[in-house]
Amino acid sequence: MIALLFAVLGATIAQQAQSPKPVSFFPSSGSGSEQAFVATYSRPGGVMDVQSLTLFIMNGIAPGSRSKWSADQCILSYTINSGVIQLVQDSGGKFLSTTATAATAQTVSNSQCSVLANLSSATVAGNSVTVSLFVAFSAEFRGAKQLYLSADEKEGTHDTDPPTEVGTYNVTASVSSVFVSPSSGSGSEQTFTAIYSDVTTQIQSVFLNLKSVGNNTVAANACKLRYDFGSTDIFLVNDAGTNYGSPITSGSPAVLTNSQCMVFGVGTYATTFGKNVIAYFRVSFSPEFAGKKEITLGGVDQTDVPTFSNLSRGTYTVTSPSLGASETFALSSTPVNIATAGASANSTITLSSNGEFNGSVALTCAVISLGESLYQPTCQIVAPRIVWLGTEATSTLVINTTAASASTLHNPAKQFSVFYSSVTIAVLFIFRPRVRWKWQTLLHLLIFANLFGAAIGCGSISNPVIEPTGSGTVNSGTTAGDYIVAVTGTSGSITAMTAVRVTVK
Repeated sequence: MIALLFAVLGATIAQQAQSPKPVSFFPSSGSGSEQAFVATYSRPGGVMDVQSLTLFIMNGIAPGSRSKWSADQCILSYTINSGVIQLVQDSGGKFLSTTATAATAQTVSNSQCSVLANLSSATVAGNSVTVSLFVAFSAEFRGAKQLYLSADEKEGTHDTDPPTEVGTYNVTASVSSVFVSPSSGSGSEQTFTAIYSDVTTQIQSVFLNLKSVGNNTVAANACKLRYDFGSTDIFLVNDAGTNYGSPITSGSPAVLTNSQCMVFGVGTYATTFGKNVIAYFRVSFSPEFAGKKEITLGGVDQTDVPTFSNLSRGTYTVTSPSLGASETFALSSTPVNIATAGASANSTITLSSNGEFNGSVALTCAVISLGESLYQPTCQIVAPRIVWLGTEATSTLVINTTAASASTLHNPAKQFSVFYSSVTIAVLFIFRPRVRWKWQTLLHLLIFANLFGAAIGCGSISNPVIEPTGSGTVNSGTTAGDYIVAVTGTSGSITAMTAVRVTVK
């Protein structure tokens, strides 16, 4: 029996000695918006049995077992033999069904990060394997992160080397993609409106990319556009997705083309609004690019820190151009300044035909939340919501805000519940019946009285009456700051949008 125990112990020690162990990891500390993480593992008996390496980039928590992986993390795995790269889904627990293969132009993304396969690789040398994973982070994942490594062997499905902390990394990505319109629809020509935000600095460049669904490359065979603010230059990527061609200037009659699309100098421009950028890209598509396309966004701040994501922000179906002239229209708006919370103001919405369009346009509006205000502005299209457009027409957008309130409002039902409970207790103690009640019975009645009163109070939870916890302001009203209201015009499959800039002082 003792001999058997020693044999088992010896086998366990031998197995541990043969398990892959991390030799080096780079960088063990650092910062940036994108990084090549390089890990080297060794195994005395050779690394041919090492199936995969997993890199955990965690937001303040340690990795658990795979089924308990937390949501909103950047966890990626590299399969040594095949070069397949996997990334955890946003909700955690398992990998995305979409993968990327090393040394290709593919990417795989979640809301926290993207892995660029063309810059990722694995090299086996003797008893060691070195894996390089190039990761680009999103602005939403900004901040200090903890780095862990683990390895899987072919004969097991569990981690033979449990996650080991190997360093820290500070994600500095700052450009957030806030909004794009249209995020659905179809056509052969379209002006896309994209909104970006950067809480730390001004934005230097913004990107809009349309690529075929299932094409998880960065920009190959795509319509990827770039707008630079300092020069107002517009760029279009080449067919291979490797370089931008010579630019044109916003407002010029010139155009840029590749095999997928054409971008116009007239109608392509951008404006800044606080820490936000509103960009308009006027694009016409080639017949060969017809089909469903995914929309992705990105940007670079003024410190040259890029933010890249291959995560879809919407889809657009490219159709073949009609034989006749293109029928489109455009929207523009006047900015809104509201002197104080609680006031209202109007913006004039102007609809313009390209000369060929003639028909009715339905207008809708939506507030794009950029701040933390609990009481966001509200919007309403008036006079009229459906516009008949020949050459030019106008409509009115009304922006309402909420004033701060210091009035004390009470919930009548809850007041009654307190009153009822108090009166019941007084009756039971002061006007007791002649019958000698046991203390247990009296206690039961007291509990019943309080529960009944509480039920009356709780039944009024749906009553939207604000109750302060003390004296003073009940709500702070609409917070001073910058807001954007998206006004969209729709006529059949034709859509156009204008972003109304709203400043509350």
